[in-house]
Amino acid sequence: MSQIPDHILQRLRTCTNFPTPPPVAMRVLQLAQNPEIDLGKVAEAVSADPAIAAKVMRIANSAMYARRRQSTNLRQALITLGLNATLTLALSFTLVTALKKASTGGFDFQAYWRRTILSAAWGKLLASELGRPDAEEIFLASLLQDLGMLVVDKLWPEVYEGIAPFKIEHARICQHEQNCIGTDHRSIGSALLGIWNMPAGLVQAVQHSHDPSGAGVGGDEKTFVRVVALSGELSDVWLGARNDAALRRVGQQAQKFLNIQPQRLGEMFDLIKDQLPVAEELFQMELYDSAQLQDIIEAAREALMVRNLYTLKENIDLQGTKKQLEEENSELKVENIRDPLTNAHNRRYFEESLAREFETASKHAWPLSLVFVDLDKFKQVNDGFGHQAGDAILMAVAQLLRDTLRESDIVARYGGDEFVLLLPGLDTKEANRVGKRVCEAARTSKAQTADGRSVGITLSLGIVTCDSQHKFDSPKALLAAADAALYHSKNNGKDRYTCYETIKAA
Repeated sequence: MSQIPDHILQRLRTCTNFPTPPPVAMRVLQLAQNPEIDLGKVAEAVSADPAIAAKVMRIANSAMYARRRQSTNLRQALITLGLNATLTLALSFTLVTALKKASTGGFDFQAYWRRTILSAAWGKLLASELGRPDAEEIFLASLLQDLGMLVVDKLWPEVYEGIAPFKIEHARICQHEQNCIGTDHRSIGSALLGIWNMPAGLVQAVQHSHDPSGAGVGGDEKTFVRVVALSGELSDVWLGARNDAALRRVGQQAQKFLNIQPQRLGEMFDLIKDQLPVAEELFQMELYDSAQLQDIIEAAREALMVRNLYTLKENIDLQGTKKQLEEENSELKVENIRDPLTNAHNRRYFEESLAREFETASKHAWPLSLVFVDLDKFKQVNDGFGHQAGDAILMAVAQLLRDTLRESDIVARYGGDEFVLLLPGLDTKEANRVGKRVCEAARTSKAQTADGRSVGITLSLGIVTCDSQHKFDSPKALLAAADAALYHSKNNGKDRYTCYETIKAA
């Protein structure tokens, strides 16, 4: 967990260009710390800001609480919500109002508040699902978990320049902040809340907001921290990749850390559909239109329901269904993303991955390398030994490539006797090392045919890297460059690798 350096802590204490909680918020916070608080004092504090009083009324009558009796005045709303919940919600509204007024500059505040308010709504729903009495405190903690990002943007605006922080993984944001200023927004946010004398549980939840396991936190506080962290994970799924893998991952986290089954989490996507308009109105933020919302809900329910069939084991009938679904899904997965002969990824999967990785690399100036691989004299093997021998060589080469590369790299059969390798994060020098390693591994390998004969293997490679020095306009241009490098290898003796930069320079 990142620790905040003393010089940054001192700057937070003396900073004058970042907003402090308004007087209403400080009065609410003072009342919340008084064990002998009474209804009259709470009503007086909330009434001091008519806008906040109106929001308390609306939320008491909203789908977040689903009360049968409508509150027609502030006193009834206070009784409906309870004193502690009223104070916590009032504090949420006053803090957000102050912070939104401070939103200036090039930082994407629309994206920030969208994630923030989604997280708050999810935190409240998860806490209510668990029957926790502190659902409003979790609502506030989820709302403020990324407060430190506002501070970073205010004090070190250069940190987020050019990286689009809400379009990359949150863990990467923390690492980038750590590299730039020696700490991250979790530690800065929790430190600022401490300076504001916010409750210790809130400070701790913000500090641990990227760890759904709640590691290092004990007792009932662990569940509090887990709910807050998972609220952010759920928001990221909605705002970012809403694919089956991301949805199932968050379903696994909810099951493991909160004991919320995937099927139930899928049902909760329906529940939050009614609560999001409440959050949008309260914080004056448009999150989604109805069509987008319905698409997300359907995708989530489908992915989580399938995930649930993988995990439930209560009875024999369900086990049989589970086994059948596993077989069907396995076959479907192979058909969709794998080449049936070599078990390498297929061309469609590769092209989708290339488009995604190319966009990411271009945005963040990260290197991306691509390697075309062609089997030498493959037609002669097919003609001399038969197609079964050719198939054996193709399978052997696919396995050789997988064994030689990292798990994060992509090995795909591009067509015929051509393979292609996608190497995210590798620069020219590192990609050349991969080329050398692949060629050497091939020379020492043999493919075994069905009749027991051994066939030697050599490969020709074309390597290209896209980075800050070598830029390409599109994935198609990158592919063309790799193909040109491969052509050079084939025409200069085969059994070698060629880097596109070398032939371009020549």
